[in-house]
Amino acid sequence: MNIQLSDLWTAAGILLGFQVTSFAARVNREISIGEKERITWLPPADIVNLFSMFVLVIGIYILPVLGFANQKFITYAFGLAVLLFIGYPFALAAHYDMYNRKTKRSFEYFPYQEKVVVITIAILAIAYVVIALIKR
Repeated sequence: MNIQLSDLWTAAGILLGFQVTSFAARVNREISIGEKERITWLPPADIVNLFSMFVLVIGIYILPVLGFANQKFITYAFGLAVLLFIGYPFALAAHYDMYNRKTKRSFEYFPYQEKVVVITIAILAIAYVVIALIKR
């Protein structure tokens, strides 16, 4: 597959727009909770999204501009960022204990369901990086 750098930059810009929008919505939610004098936090699901943004910005924009990344690296970085972002809504749903309708929400910082999803995302991300290194 021959993907041009300009195409990756366009797709990455669109993805980054979605990520920033979803993160801003989460921050606004936490601000409104904080105004009610309740505890606010940045759950691990949001950290997955932030890490995806980090991979996207560093791997697709900054390193290539500085001359430290080739086309293959940029393509793999984009794939990793997408994988992490696709995992984000699943982790966020797990943060609110939505995968078991028979139990109430735990209101823990890092509930069991979210741990399972975040660990799964981490395993998939590690496997992706290993495969990318082998194919390199």
